[in-house]
Amino acid sequence: MAKKDFKKVFNLNSYECWRNHRKGVTFGLFLSIFAFYLGTPFYKEAKVEDTCAKLNSSFQITGDEAMKKLNLKEIKNYNSRKLANYYCERYLGIK
Repeated sequence: MAKKDFKKVFNLNSYECWRNHRKGVTFGLFLSIFAFYLGTPFYKEAKVEDTCAKLNSSFQITGDEAMKKLNLKEIKNYNSRKLANYYCERYLGIK
């Protein structure tokens, strides 16, 4: 008898808890998945803009680092910094 009272007092019946809260949990789960889906392109664009800003402002990162962060391929006989700057200019629509 004491076991049932303990469950009643602390509401430890897991099915009852789920039955009472399943709509809220399900809505929260779908809302978080949708927010992640919408936010992903913005996160990627912010990463590119941040890398371009660091590249162009007083040499905070090198051209090689920028090439790695922007996932660009190296081209022979070209400076990596110039390639990264060219990509940033075209991406941001500067020229």
